[in-house]
Amino acid sequence: MSRYLYGASIQGIQGFIFATNKLQEIVGASEIVKSVADKFEEISGYKEGDEHILINTAGNIKAIFDSYDECQKVVLEFSKIISQMAYGITISQAVVEFDGESKDYIDELEKRLKVQRNKPSIPLDSSINIMKLNPKTARPAINKDMDIATKQKLEANIKFYKANPSVTEFKDFSYMKNTKGKIAVIHIDGNGLGKIVKELGEKLSAFSIALDKATKDAVRDAKDDSMHIREVIVGGDDVTVICNANDALTFTQNFLQNFEDNTTKIKELNGIIDGLTACAGIAYCNEKYPFHYAVDLAEALCGVAKNHSNREDSSLMFHNIQSSNYQNWDKFIADELTIKNDTQTIRCDFGAYYLNKEDEANIEDLMNTVGAYRCENSPISRLRDWLSELYKSDKNAQNLLNRINTITKQNNNWNCEIMDKNLKFFDKNLSNDTLIIDKDGHIKTPIYDILQILSTTEAK
Repeated sequence: MSRYLYGASIQGIQGFIFATNKLQEIVGASEIVKSVADKFEEISGYKEGDEHILINTAGNIKAIFDSYDECQKVVLEFSKIISQMAYGITISQAVVEFDGESKDYIDELEKRLKVQRNKPSIPLDSSINIMKLNPKTARPAINKDMDIATKQKLEANIKFYKANPSVTEFKDFSYMKNTKGKIAVIHIDGNGLGKIVKELGEKLSAFSIALDKATKDAVRDAKDDSMHIREVIVGGDDVTVICNANDALTFTQNFLQNFEDNTTKIKELNGIIDGLTACAGIAYCNEKYPFHYAVDLAEALCGVAKNHSNREDSSLMFHNIQSSNYQNWDKFIADELTIKNDTQTIRCDFGAYYLNKEDEANIEDLMNTVGAYRCENSPISRLRDWLSELYKSDKNAQNLLNRINTITKQNNNWNCEIMDKNLKFFDKNLSNDTLIIDKDGHIKTPIYDILQILSTTEAK
């Protein structure tokens, strides 16, 4: 007897959530996206834990229907309801009729979903030239300068805080920034999940629930009461949060460790893999910076970390946005992170930074090195001059570094030793005298990254 493998993919989630820089709208949009899973359960009649639901999280839905009529009902109703409750989101659906093991048909379902995602869709709030538009979103205005999507988000924001009175409400980003005006967007994604899903078969439904819980627990345990963090997307192996810049590195390190620990306890992975790892991208920016650019950069940095680790180890990349807009990471490297002088080309993107891997720069060592440079009589301002001199002359820059080290030893010998020791932990080839080394097929220095953290964060 034939059964039906159903799949739905929600597109435009990031654009929907970060259409404006209003925190209340971002929170409301986040809550609307979270409710998509509940809507699917309501329409399909299946609840979390039902063997018919394989995946139902983070805009990725896969389910099995026993009859054509049940599947048709969901196909007709689900897309309409989601489009109406979240103007700006696009939903793609596909169905595969099968007779046998569902895992053998997941690849075919993904192919059909890909075809559907590539088909253009007409938004419900399409406009014509005579319509008044919301200047912030360029969508048709329904009430002064408010469009339908904005109205939905603000209503969802109010509903969320009414239902959760114990949750701290950050009305705007000024409540979240540090004294340097900096906040951070963090995007985290699990490694190698696509390959694992194909091997799970009938275990996929139980695994999806266990993974979702492991991720949410990892986020909860990564925070402490002093952290200013707002979760935007948390589901499956996908996490996006906005936080005070001071908390970004600590939170990300804690999450990666918690995620590894939690996923080793997922019994459905026994015999397949010991546990999962994840990679993260952190985009530091000012509170008024366009958030869709910051999110794009955080996702790109996460991808760079994944490629560097070969999607095997937990790691992160970060960048402090100083230019007016974000185009792509390669352009950042060319424009801001490459130093060319009379003898060599030096790259300033020293990462990725690993949770715990031998012969690689680790997050803990980065944080300790930054801490050492925060100490009294630190030569950090003179090292900024050294970076500037590198653009002109390699020899003059080396002479300046020698003078910096001589002065630092005279002013505070013990601090100089601490900085040197931490640099060697960071990378065995680094020292106060050697700040440029061969790494990843390029000549690199970590000083730019250290300066980034120092300029965007404060000591706790």
